[in-house]
Parts: sequence; structure tokens; C-alpha cells
Amino acid sequence: MFPKTCKITGSFSRYLDIITERQLLDKNLWLNCVNVFSSGIDDGDRGWRGEYWGKMMRGACLVWRVTRSPELYSTLTAAVEGLLSRQEPSGRISAYSVENEFYGWDIWARKYVMTGLQHYYDICSDEGLKERIIKALTAHADYIVARIGEGEGKIPLLDTGLWWGSVNSATILEPFIRLYRDTRKPEYLEFAEYIISTGGCKDGNLIDCVFEGKAPYLFPEQKAYETMSFFEGLLAYYELTGKEYYLDAVRKFTALLLETDYTVIGSCGCTHELFDNSTLAQTKSTDQMMQETCVTVTLMRLLARLFRITGEKELFDALRKSALNALAGSLNVNGFDQYSNEKKEYLPGMVFDSYSPLCDGSRGRGIGGFKQFADGSHFGCCACIASAGFALYPLMCVTENGAELRVNDVVCGEYIFARPEGEVKLTVSPGRIKISAPESLSFTLCLTAGDGAFSIQGAKDAVPEQDGYLRYVNARNGDEISFSVSSLLKEERINGKLSLNYGGFTLAADESKTAVYKPGERTKLLRDGSGEIKYTLLPPQTGEQLRLGVETDKGQLILTDYAAAGQDGKSRVSVWF
Repeated sequence: MFPKTCKITGSFSRYLDIITERQLLDKNLWLNCVNVFSSGIDDGDRGWRGEYWGKMMRGACLVWRVTRSPELYSTLTAAVEGLLSRQEPSGRISAYSVENEFYGWDIWARKYVMTGLQHYYDICSDEGLKERIIKALTAHADYIVARIGEGEGKIPLLDTGLWWGSVNSATILEPFIRLYRDTRKPEYLEFAEYIISTGGCKDGNLIDCVFEGKAPYLFPEQKAYETMSFFEGLLAYYELTGKEYYLDAVRKFTALLLETDYTVIGSCGCTHELFDNSTLAQTKSTDQMMQETCVTVTLMRLLARLFRITGEKELFDALRKSALNALAGSLNVNGFDQYSNEKKEYLPGMVFDSYSPLCDGSRGRGIGGFKQFADGSHFGCCACIASAGFALYPLMCVTENGAELRVNDVVCGEYIFARPEGEVKLTVSPGRIKISAPESLSFTLCLTAGDGAFSIQGAKDAVPEQDGYLRYVNARNGDEISFSVSSLLKEERINGKLSLNYGGFTLAADESKTAVYKPGERTKLLRDGSGEIKYTLLPPQTGEQLRLGVETDKGQLILTDYAAAGQDGKSRVSVWF
């Protein structure tokens, strides 16, 4: 469960400020996203513009949970009112005309209409508006249920898509489960169970694939983002019904994914946005599109949801790697232009980059999900999904797990949880956690440090590490816990290449920052008598979280945190040597 309130400081706080100012408060952008639903704009190219509003609304609502910005809340309310005004008397909210509906990406976009409204519903303080949202959602859903499914005159769900075995259409599973939870209308649960019965893909049952032990890159369709979204829907079904079969399916899928399609920056897919055994494929030098930001954020969502259920620290560790590296690197901090493969030219850069290089590549190569609005401006799928990841990570840094509070990563700030006895507040600062709680309450506080070593000083009730956590039992009001975190330089080797990680940050070379790195050139790292790589921690420069000097046969190789590399949009970068 997320904290009731989360006020953070540090890099992710700065990221959220940039995202809010440069994108989420942009009223013209919201208007363009709303206007999609009144023109049948997606008829011509069977496009996906209808996804933009809901994707961005989901992320914006999560950002608001962290920042509590009154201006952002007001902007989102206006955007919701705008969308509701586009609902047709029949209940339809679609970017396709009636004559061309239920084809291409129409179901996918209607999924995001539901998702965006549901996320705003969760933060809405106006009871009248909440009633209108539920009314709009039920009318929207009823229109779909009456026309999609089994039975005379209905269109089978898996016949509604043009590509990828209609997995995109099957992802509407999750918001239908949520709508059943909110309304208890049995037809929504029946529709969700119908979706599950299809197996999620016209070309082969995805659930069966998992229990057969197939890695995701061997599935009948390899589209990473949509496949993970379908399994997130299965997890929502487990949360509703408690049917262990579906939890088991998601756990097996996630384990297979992390084994065969997970890279050192925490994303999947080195061939566009497809599963492709990228655990092994990630070391190849290429300038093609890879490591899509949509994939990164969806993976984070799946990991976070599964972690909240199982409490398995390895899941959070994977989420942390994604957040600190692939996700953080996708923020176009300096606003560099991005190359459109559709237009064959550089266009004004959006707030987020769509693809992330791994080996001798550069940023800004391709705009994922590129489409134009009626006014000629452009947008993309990654541009509207990424804010969700930037908010999700701090919301997951301190969580509840039964009677325990868990500090999963040390991100400074205040985290407030509502307990029956009253509110519990953890104030996290460098090396210290302060507890404010009702006098009658004691609980267990769990602490971990990801890839580093963690120790608690002077805590008489500390329990030795278990499941990756140190536990401080009988935590009470007024307690202050001192801790220290130490990090080590870690190596990973694949295909004769080496990557380095320090404290959760994947290290990268940027040709504009170090003369030693030459794309495609072999470099020998020097080691001391014990076989450890020789390196020096250096003061980070502007925009960097971390800077190291590694000794090589050609001189000192400067490495920074991955997110800080290539942020001029031109320089080649690499995490593999």
C-alpha cells in the first residue's frame, strides 16, 4: 500500500518538478489529448492517439500523490471535465468513429480512458464529480460489454486488433476488474473472466506459455509492453478473487522475464520494444531503437504490484535498478531535439526520451508511438507514460507489509501511513530515521539498502538480517535510528564484455566526458594485487549522481551514473566494455 502522504527531497523530487512544469501543467497538451475524442482522428491510420489522455492522467495522479500541488490538481480536474464532455449519449469515449470502432488500437485506447478516470477518482475530493466519473465509466464499459465477447452479434475480443495477436485489446482486463470492485456489477467480472479465458493472445494462450516454462521471447507474440500489461491484469484478478493459480502465473512469468529479458539498466527488449532474450542480446553495439521507456515503466508497475503482494525483496531490487537507470535516463533534462523516424528529421524534444542506448549508442534516436495532433504538434507513447514511473518509485520506497513498515530504499523525505491507532510518520534523512507515532503503538521497522551493505548503530532491538531486511522491533514514537550504507563496485560479465554497478547505479561512459572511451575500442581495466578494479570516487559534476575514475591501460576512464550520460543528445554512451 502506498503511503498516505509522501514528501520527498533529492533527485526524484527535482525530476517531478521538471515533469510537472514542462508537461503536466501544459493546458494545451491536455486540450489536444481531449480533442482526440471528438474527431474520429484515429480512423485513417488505425492509430493510438486515444491512449494519450489516460496514460498521462495515470502518471499525473501518481505525481500529485507525491507533490500535492494544488495547481496540478486543478489542471487535472479541468482535463477530466474536458474528457467527460466528449462522452457520447451512447456511453462511447473513443478516438475512432462508430463506423470504424473496435479495430486497430481502439480497445487499447478505451482501456486507457478507464485507467485515467480511475486514477483521478482515487485522488478526487469532490463527491459529486466522483459520482459523475463512475456514471461515465459504467456507460463506457456497458457499451463495450454489449458489443465485445461471445454470443450472436458480438465481436470476439481477439479479433479487434490488427497486430500482436490483439494482446493490446486483452489488457483492458485490469480496469474492468477495478470497475467491478467499485460497482459490484456482475457483468464486469464476467467480462474480465471472458478476457482471461482467451489467454490474452490470438496466436497462443499466454498463461499456458508460462506454465510450459517458455521464456517471454519464445511467446507467440513478443510485444513486451502489452504482454506485461496483460499479466498485471491477471494479478489484479488474483487480488480480487484470491485464486492462487493466477498469482502463480504472474510469479512464473516475472521470474522468466528477469532471467531472460532484463538488462543492466533495468529494462527489456533490445529489438525495438520486443522481448528478444535481451539478457544476452544487450551487449551488441547498435544505434537501433531499444529499451523503450513504455516497457521500463510497465515492468516497474508489474514489479511493484507483485512486490506489494509477496514482499520479496528481489522484486524491489529489480524495480530500483529500473528507476535509477533506464527510467532516470529517459528524462530529457536538457530538452535536446529528438529524431523522428516517421518524419526523418529532428523535432523539438519532449520531456522524455523513448529509447535508451546500452552499447555505443546515443539518446534521442526515435520517438516511440509518434503521432500528430490536429494542430500539427506531436506526441508519443513514452512521453505520456513516463511520469507514472517517476512517481511510482518514491511511493514504493517506504511501504506497509502487514504489521511492518519497510524502508526499501533510502530516499530522504517524510512518509505518513494511516493506522487504526493513528498516523505513523517516518522522517528519513541521511543516516537517520525518526519515528512519530501514537504513544500506544509499537511496530517493526524493516530496513534494506538494495545493492549496498546496511547496518544499524546502537539498536538494542535489532534482529539479524532476514529476507534481505534488518528488522528493528518495538519501534515507538520518538525513536531515532542511525544507520550506514556502504557500496561496492560490482562487475557483470556477458559475451566477453563487462559492466559496472555502484550502489544501484549502472555506470556508463560518455564520449564527451572522457577521452579514454572510444566506441568499439577494446579497453583493459587495471586491477590491484587482490584482483579488484582500481578506481577512485570523484566529485559528481552538474547533473550527475555519481562519478568514478577507473584505471585502464589507456589512462583514467571517467564513468558516471547511466542517467547522466549522453544528455546532450549527441554523444555516444556505453554501459558495456
